[in-house]
Amino acid sequence: MRRWTRWPLYVLAALVVLLVAARLALTPFVSKHTHEVLNDLKGYRGDFDHVSVSLWNLSYTIDGLKLVKVPTPPGAARKRPFFYAKRIRIGLHWRDLIHKHELVGNVSLEEPKINLIAGRSESKSQTKIIDPEIGNKISRLSPLDVERVELRKAELTFTDDTGEEHAALWLHDLDATVENLATRVGLQHGEPSTLAASGTLQKTGQVSVFVTADPLSKQMAFSGRASVQGLALRDVGNFLEQKAELAPEHGTIDLFAEFDAHDGHIAGGVKPLLKNVGVKAGKPGLWPKVKSFLADTAIKIFSDRVPGRNAASTVIPIEGRVGGGPQTDLWGTVVAVLRNAFVAGLRSGFGELPQQAAQKAGAAPQARTRAGGHR
Repeated sequence: MRRWTRWPLYVLAALVVLLVAARLALTPFVSKHTHEVLNDLKGYRGDFDHVSVSLWNLSYTIDGLKLVKVPTPPGAARKRPFFYAKRIRIGLHWRDLIHKHELVGNVSLEEPKINLIAGRSESKSQTKIIDPEIGNKISRLSPLDVERVELRKAELTFTDDTGEEHAALWLHDLDATVENLATRVGLQHGEPSTLAASGTLQKTGQVSVFVTADPLSKQMAFSGRASVQGLALRDVGNFLEQKAELAPEHGTIDLFAEFDAHDGHIAGGVKPLLKNVGVKAGKPGLWPKVKSFLADTAIKIFSDRVPGRNAASTVIPIEGRVGGGPQTDLWGTVVAVLRNAFVAGLRSGFGELPQQAAQKAGAAPQARTRAGGHR
């Protein structure tokens, strides 16, 4: 009886030993496969700290994955790699495997970071995807059809190295999910892919993004909205000094953007709302002083006159062309549109108002700013 009651423990111990042995046997193979996939990327040098396989929950984990652009912009290899993730976990859906005999899974990224750098030359910049097939190549890390991607505490940094100030925008504590990320019609269930994200820009701006897309459309198709609220202008002082030659003394800005892309075209608009703003010349000279005077004048002229608030706004159109069909980097294009819309809204929120004030005085026509497109 004692031997009979012990057999479940023997079976469990044997199962644990089998799983550990299988994991130890698979780890070198998976590590080699990961190196092969990274080495196949064009324009990037890839590396990682460790990989592991779990047969208990059918998952594959990569720790410390890093992609560095080649040639590498100054200081980017160590402090500003193009991409870094503390941990990437790829997990298989048991239910789809058993009932549908399909390899479908989720991908979660812990503390991923993307560093975009605008340099004075192509070799000193890393704002574009160099390898147009990078998505397909990275997907070779796992044979799964990915249905959901989750990002936790993600960061996105945009640094402008074209000027002396090295202005930077920092989006952090970003939590995001991309759902129904279908690669086959059968997995999509007739529903669009969706992106929902929230985070913090600089120290004060609260970011919200929602995008829907059809990844199987013959022409790139997506639409969405995004907002940044309560961003203190001093948090982006260096950026405004470099782009608009204006230095904010106080105030906040809200940005609201809507966009729609279909048939190769994108259209929409960005509305910056300036609140309780005071600016001064960001650079020495007559023209920066004139611009700061016009900006202050425009804010007063176009203020909504709400008691206790001095707010002014303008609308910057988003228009342009986007890439082709399903092989184009859809989500890379969406990120580029969001980035361009924000940069144009922040810069033109100040750049347009002085011109509106001048136009009201009969001094200059209003300019039109293009904010969209895949650059």
